[in-house]
Amino acid sequence: MLTLLLAHAASAQSAWEREGWGWGGLPAVNYNSDEGFGFGVVGSVYRYDGKVNPYKTAFNLVLFATTKAVQTHSLEIDALELGHKPLRLTMKGEFAATKTSNYCGTGPAVTCSAFFAEQDADVRELTGEEREEYLRLYYRTQFLNPNAQVNLRWSIDPMPYRVDLLFSYRASAMIPGDLKTAEPYLGSLYAQDFPGGEKGLVSSLQVGIMLDNRDFEPAPTRGTWLEASVRGAHHVILSDYDYFGYNLTARGYVPVFTDRLVLADRAMHDGIVGDAHTVELTTPGGFQRYVFYGSLNAGRGIRLRRYIGKVKAMNQVELRWTAWSPVIAKVPIDLTVLAFNDLGFVGSDFNEVEQMFEHPLPTVGGGIRLAFDRNFIVRADVGVSKIEEWSPSVYIDIKNTF
Repeated sequence: MLTLLLAHAASAQSAWEREGWGWGGLPAVNYNSDEGFGFGVVGSVYRYDGKVNPYKTAFNLVLFATTKAVQTHSLEIDALELGHKPLRLTMKGEFAATKTSNYCGTGPAVTCSAFFAEQDADVRELTGEEREEYLRLYYRTQFLNPNAQVNLRWSIDPMPYRVDLLFSYRASAMIPGDLKTAEPYLGSLYAQDFPGGEKGLVSSLQVGIMLDNRDFEPAPTRGTWLEASVRGAHHVILSDYDYFGYNLTARGYVPVFTDRLVLADRAMHDGIVGDAHTVELTTPGGFQRYVFYGSLNAGRGIRLRRYIGKVKAMNQVELRWTAWSPVIAKVPIDLTVLAFNDLGFVGSDFNEVEQMFEHPLPTVGGGIRLAFDRNFIVRADVGVSKIEEWSPSVYIDIKNTF
């Protein structure tokens, strides 16, 4: 991954304590054999009013595409103290297209073993390049996923221990195939389990409550952030899938002797009852939306979406040390190094809870964080796991994991 980091700030004081604008950007170029050459840019623009922490309004843009039609484009707007009321509105629209997502089945005991792919290839009497292509795509799936989400947070009790009510709506369309074909890879494990794919719309509503006393939202050094939420999709709100889900998440931040060394922890439990497509099964509820389990936010070191199920649990620990804090061209910069451990559990359904905890899914690794103007954070993590035979995975993204 070749990256170029850019950031701007009007002065070295805390961003939210001034009026004006700040911004940050991350152009990137990468390559792998499945996705081809990728070109993208991540940019954020912040408006400050001198009163609202960490900013009054943020605009976050992601544009990314590869030579093999893998795409992720999104625009997010985050507005605090909306209309001079204790309201926070976050809106995000995204278009995602992938030809390289993983599908190894559901539950904690999936193996993604080449042995079963070889068996199926033998049954189909495949040879030569046709066999190689079949084996390469056996545990792969391709789909388009346009989606949009609106979150509204209403603060009913101010700091030092803010209490927010959360109301959100999300629409997520699952379209099998790619921009040319409307079907999964023929003969793949996913196509065997879901002939024709899982075409349909998830239309879901979520309500919840959050308790938050973090000292600084983008990069806390102390405090807690707790949340509990329930969500549901139903045909009454035009959903093709009907389910009920819940999420419990606790995050804590404790300085170790000094504010420059912080122990951070996130514990999460999530469950779904009813009918949901596989992308939804890998998307826990709550305010933050991320992929579970395996990827850059949960299970670093395990391939994307390797473990899928209706029941999920996880604990993540990070020890973060801010090693250097220079001011360059009036831009305050924090360089943080860290070590982490992700431990996940996945069950196909609630009748597999006992089996779920018999198959822990641990990963370990380390990373760095570069914070420009305190708000724009670029992170790079390297994770490994025995599950993936200690093969390292590299992740570059913006914002802290939690």
